[in-house]
Amino acid sequence: MPWGDYGSVLLSGMTMHLEREKGLLQLERTGPFVPPISFPAPGHVVVTDDFRQRLEGSGLSGVSFRPVIKKRIVHLEWERWDRSTADPPVFPRSGEPEDYILERRHSRRLAKAIGDLWEVCLEQKVLAELVRSNAAPWSTEVHLLLASWDGTDFFRAKGVLYDYVSGRAKRWLEETTPEWVAFEAALVK
Repeated sequence: MPWGDYGSVLLSGMTMHLEREKGLLQLERTGPFVPPISFPAPGHVVVTDDFRQRLEGSGLSGVSFRPVIKKRIVHLEWERWDRSTADPPVFPRSGEPEDYILERRHSRRLAKAIGDLWEVCLEQKVLAELVRSNAAPWSTEVHLLLASWDGTDFFRAKGVLYDYVSGRAKRWLEETTPEWVAFEAALVK
C-alpha cells in the first residue's frame, strides 16, 4: 500500500486506540471496501468472513478466530483513488492519518453492510532468541529456534508479535490474496 501511515490506516484501520472489550478487538476503519486480510496493529490480523471460511477450508493448521467489534466504521471510498501517486489526493484536516477515521461519524448501516470481521488468533509454536544486530548496536534480530517448531502453518514465537507462516501457508496466501500480503524470510537457528 502506498502513502506510508496514511495508506496503512486506510487499508487496515486501527485497533490501537481502544482496549479490547470482553477480550475482543475493537476496530475503527473505513468502508465499504475491506480487504480480505489486514493488519491494523502489530500482532493483530483481521479477516473478512469470506476469507475466514476459505482459510478454514484450506487444510492449513494453527488458526482460530474471534469476532471483531466494529466500533467505528466510516464511509470513505479511498480504494477508488489513484494509488500510483506519491501522496493520497485527500489528507485529513489535522494531517494525522488516524483522522481519516476519527474525524468521521460511525455508520451502523455501513458496519452491517461490510459483514462480520474476525481476528486471526495464533498460538506460540516456536521459541525465539533475540540477538543483538551487527548492523546497528541498538537493534536486535529475532532468530527462530527451528528445532522447537512443531510444523504448524500459522504461528507466533514466544516474546515477539511477528506472525509467521510455513512455506505451505505462504504459497496458499500468495495464491489466494497476493495483493494484500507480503513476506520476509525468518532468521532461524
